[in-house]
Amino acid sequence: MEALLNFAELGALRNKARLKTSAVRPPGEAPAVAFDPRQVGQPSPTQLLGLETLHKGCAQGLGSKLSTLLRTSVEVEFASVEQISGADFLQKLPEAAYLASLGDALGSTALLQLDLALIFPILDRLLGGTGEQNAPARDLTEIEQEIFAPVSHAMVEALRQGWEPVLKIDGPGAQRVARSEAAALLSPTDKVLAVSLQLRLQETAGRLLLAFPSVISAALLRKFAPQEAPSKPSLPRDSSRLREQLLEGRFEAELLLPRSTVSIRQLCGLQPGDVVALNASAHEPLAVLIAGREMFLAAPVRCASRRGAQVQRVLSIAPPKEAEEST
Repeated sequence: MEALLNFAELGALRNKARLKTSAVRPPGEAPAVAFDPRQVGQPSPTQLLGLETLHKGCAQGLGSKLSTLLRTSVEVEFASVEQISGADFLQKLPEAAYLASLGDALGSTALLQLDLALIFPILDRLLGGTGEQNAPARDLTEIEQEIFAPVSHAMVEALRQGWEPVLKIDGPGAQRVARSEAAALLSPTDKVLAVSLQLRLQETAGRLLLAFPSVISAALLRKFAPQEAPSKPSLPRDSSRLREQLLEGRFEAELLLPRSTVSIRQLCGLQPGDVVALNASAHEPLAVLIAGREMFLAAPVRCASRRGAQVQRVLSIAPPKEAEEST
């Protein structure tokens, strides 16, 4: 009787089988990983690189615009880009935040969120201060919103100019929206493309967050999708066999007399043995049509009990347009 394996030996065999090369996966291929449904539809590395390059340009234009408007240096840098659900995006928003619409594109609205910590120093700078005012723990008043409106419009204009090569956003400038309105514009299950920029005004730093709903983000991502090279038709491995099969192809061939006119009176009077005179010399070659196209000039001949055509000249088989252009 054969000896049975104990648990230790079974464990060793199992570990050895796990380390062994798979019978269905070639050696050197990447190992299998667990499927994560959250990764479905995520931007590819090429698309992320394109978005990063695009928004680095937007950051540079925005920084130049704000520096000119506030008459002081404003640094704007690209921070990150990610695709998250609308619910996650709204959850990450601070309780007190400045939210504004960026306009309409493809029937959807993009959003802008700016930290209040940046807005109050900007207001101080607009009112003649140094821009070093600390941000109070409150929302903007109506008067402060009116003072800040030109700045928000300038920011949106700079961003639109940066997006112009790949995306056009229409409508008025920045329009402030409440948090509840933002929740209405972004569906909780929608995939939102969130782009984060870092702003610094003297000693104050804060975040500018851009949110693109799936309709707009899909259009952006398509712009940076890798272009597939047109596939070349694959040549058959055995071209000689294909050539032999093509050489056996059959086409209709006919030898035609030139066109001539015969009156109805002549046709009605024809009897067996009568001869109809045609406008062609008996010594002139006739056209041979292959598959409906004139390809040869030939003379009618007899081959035993069959009639034939003796080729005397090969005609051009180029299409009519190409033949005209060549002449």
